[in-house]
Amino acid sequence: MRRAVAGIWGTPAAEGTPALVVTAVFFALGGLFGCWIAFHSGGGGDEALRAYLEQFLAAASEGQLSVPAWPGLIWRTVRWPLAAFLFAFTGLGLLGVPVLSSLRGFFLAFSIASFARVYGRAGLSAAFLLLGVTGLVSIPVFLLLSVQSFSNAWSLAARPAGQGCRELPYHREFFYRSGLCAGALCVCVLMERYLVPVLLMGAVSVLS
Repeated sequence: MRRAVAGIWGTPAAEGTPALVVTAVFFALGGLFGCWIAFHSGGGGDEALRAYLEQFLAAASEGQLSVPAWPGLIWRTVRWPLAAFLFAFTGLGLLGVPVLSSLRGFFLAFSIASFARVYGRAGLSAAFLLLGVTGLVSIPVFLLLSVQSFSNAWSLAARPAGQGCRELPYHREFFYRSGLCAGALCVCVLMERYLVPVLLMGAVSVLS
């Protein structure tokens, strides 16, 4: 059993250490830039963000949080991992994966830093409940899919012209990992739908 699990998860590290480094570095750079923009941007949007958070907390305290419809909820959860997965099937992933990783890191860090800058600890707590609870699952999934996609894109770009389909870089482990990631994203959707609203309503006294 241990060997089977190692076979599924070991391939990205064994075959794609450069892909892991590229993905992590661009994700981190995007996150650092997002924090810098959030803390150095003008304060014109501070009041709007503060008003939004106050309305959000008031709705949570009254048990009136509106939960997005299933299509929007699913799309919001899978859009980044899906884009990362699709880059595995084209050499364009050599450029697309770093750009996608930096954008994901940027928007995530910018959102969290903006909440923290405007509303202090309460904003940071709200950002964690809104983004961090599901992010504990969705971010590792996104990074794993990005690593294997960059590795596959590299193999596709380096493949000699006219090479047979048998030499394509899609192993059994590739589809196993992708399937497990899809299952993890389903868990994220359910957490977003049923768990996060409960946590928010339970923590509203701390956030207020």
